[in-house]
Amino acid sequence: MQALADFFSFRTFISLDVLRVVYALGAIGMPLMAWALWLWLRRYALWNWMRRAAEQTTARVVPRRWRLAGMVLFVMCFLCMELMWRMMFEFIIAYLQMRDALQELARGSGTS
Repeated sequence: MQALADFFSFRTFISLDVLRVVYALGAIGMPLMAWALWLWLRRYALWNWMRRAAEQTTARVVPRRWRLAGMVLFVMCFLCMELMWRMMFEFIIAYLQMRDALQELARGSGTS
């Protein structure tokens, strides 16, 4: 019963395990969801028409080397977003670990 009370009063945290699951869902799940959305949208004629029109216009207006540079830039931005996602979770986990260590130090110095 005390464990349940500690959980609801935020004395016990489950966040490290939950953060690891949320990180994995975001790092792996979000790109997969974006790809699934792309596949789902391809079923619609309006989407296909817009995609073909944009493709043809881009091919006429933008030189090939700039299209390639745009694809490389997209991949680099994707990798940077994945890195930032990872760093954000590392900072949160480090904060929680520091909090736990400081609580242990406070308990240890209070009993002396």
